[in-house]
Amino acid sequence: MKESVDIMRGARKFLINLIDGISIEKLNEIPAGFNNNLAWNIGHVIANQQILCYRNAVVKPVIEEEIIDKYKTGTRPDRFIEEKEFKILMQYLLETIDKFEKDATTNMFENYKAFDLKSYPGVRIKNISDAAKFVTFHDGLHVGYSMALKRSLKK
Repeated sequence: MKESVDIMRGARKFLINLIDGISIEKLNEIPAGFNNNLAWNIGHVIANQQILCYRNAVVKPVIEEEIIDKYKTGTRPDRFIEEKEFKILMQYLLETIDKFEKDATTNMFENYKAFDLKSYPGVRIKNISDAAKFVTFHDGLHVGYSMALKRSLKK
């Protein structure tokens, strides 16, 4: 589990560095050919980790359900993400990983509900260890997507 947590934390730190100095207007910009923006991607990696690790274990997520529902899979940016909300998301980027690392040392995830990933035929998430491994992959996917988004932003 430690390796997965370390990779999650590394991906989140990469995202923080990637967007450093970008205005809130640019973070909300959806470049041509994309269907979301950098601000939404930050919220999405947080929401996805909370769903995969906490909700699927029938454990209360550590962040607000409202935020999870705004950024979960199947959502898209439907409004301008204000600076105040974005600062909260930035705070959650690492806080949620730190909290998960502590929680993973307990038995709070023992009732994990196994499920098949619809987007990845043949992949079944059976327990919290599988979920943590998938989160590392998912975060990495969104790091790459965010790199492409940043390159595509209008100067």
